Amino acid sequence: MGVEEQENLVKLGSYVVVQKQNFRKLVKITDKPTFTLGKEFIEMEQLPGKPYWTTFKMVSSKNGKRNVALEVAEKADTMEELCRGIISGTDNRTITDDSTSQKLSREEIEVLRDAGKSSIEIVGSLIENSSSFAAKTEFSQAKYIKKKEKKYYRFLMIHKPTLSIVQDIYFKQDCNKINSLRMDTLSQILSYSDVKADGNYLLYDSGSCGLTAAALLSRIGAKTTGNLVHLHPGNQAQMTLVNALNFPDEQLKRMSTVNLYTFLRLNYQGESEIIRELVKKHIIWKQLKESEKNNGDNEDIPNAKRRKLNDEDDDDNDDNDNNDIVVDNGDNIIDDIIDDNIDVPDTFKEPKWLNETRQAVDCFKNTKADGLTIIAKEHPSNIIQALLEFLGTSRPFVIYHCYREPLQETYIMLKQRRDIVNLKLLTNFCRNYQVLPNRTHPEIMMNDLGGYLLTGYLVD
Repeated sequence: MGVEEQENLVKLGSYVVVQKQNFRKLVKITDKPTFTLGKEFIEMEQLPGKPYWTTFKMVSSKNGKRNVALEVAEKADTMEELCRGIISGTDNRTITDDSTSQKLSREEIEVLRDAGKSSIEIVGSLIENSSSFAAKTEFSQAKYIKKKEKKYYRFLMIHKPTLSIVQDIYFKQDCNKINSLRMDTLSQILSYSDVKADGNYLLYDSGSCGLTAAALLSRIGAKTTGNLVHLHPGNQAQMTLVNALNFPDEQLKRMSTVNLYTFLRLNYQGESEIIRELVKKHIIWKQLKESEKNNGDNEDIPNAKRRKLNDEDDDDNDDNDNNDIVVDNGDNIIDDIIDDNIDVPDTFKEPKWLNETRQAVDCFKNTKADGLTIIAKEHPSNIIQALLEFLGTSRPFVIYHCYREPLQETYIMLKQRRDIVNLKLLTNFCRNYQVLPNRTHPEIMMNDLGGYLLTGYLVD
């Protein structure tokens, strides 16, 4: 089996898109036996090792009434043949909806489902036992068949996750999770940022579930020389959609996820000050734990200070904790206890985030960034002023915000600078259309959110 064929197989730990008719869901293949789809529990033991775009039939399982097993099917049933040759009426006004036109009871329909009948057979039985179906108009008949097909459809298809698919899934479920980023807006961000395969790019994202990072990393591509520094607020970056696209390890290693405050502080203050604070906190924790082990309490450290240390959550083994570095607000507990002249103990280990931050800072020491992208939920003016220092001359920057007013204020602020040119504040309105025979019209229930973009160039 070739490398390309192996890449098209579902693997344990990878993500897949499960599609049932028009509904799609992102699922991670794990050791867990099932995943939820509506009110049913789908057993996933048949998925690993199968190629993407495989169609599965949902059959009854022995593990429970709500559990559903999967079997590989050649193709899914469709209702196209069922709709052919059906006599239709010309007017629905003579039809009375009193629930007596259907001769099959609910128990008889459940017997058909438990017997493993296909959706075509079940819907066909419903049509044969309906006294009012033939009197309905052609449009009403198609609507009825579509409604029943949705209820009794028993086929799934497994798709390979792509950027457009995962964006569509999250935008339809809850657009706030991806900061209301539409696909056309995301494509404009990639275009205005001038993302290429051989550049170094800087991204700040404060809440899009990793959608923008996944888009930039996908545009940079695998087996290239491009690098991406992903800045984020808080302790951990949102990497859900980055992991969902199943990037190879080589491509993921060229993306660094760094806390914004740590990145700026390491760049301007140097790492000696940061290591000094980390060592001090490490010693304090060792003293505190040793004292509590021997005496049950530490008399040298007041209870208020102990609570402050506990609130800071400075466990040396926590590699993702970037809150070890806090702004000095005049109540520096550590400096009250330990002298500045200290030696690094042998038990001290540098956290992984410090090494990753160091690499990110070194990435922009010799060469500036080829593009700057900011996806902000907060006001972006201070962020853009801090990060323009790392952008190269004649290079573009793009700022996205869900609302217009913060970008208007940022536009006025940047317009006063002489090193910013070609400033543009823009937005797009994309209207979806339903295109069907004899009923083509704009979609009524659609989401008009798409955000606003502020673009420009940094010059000398």
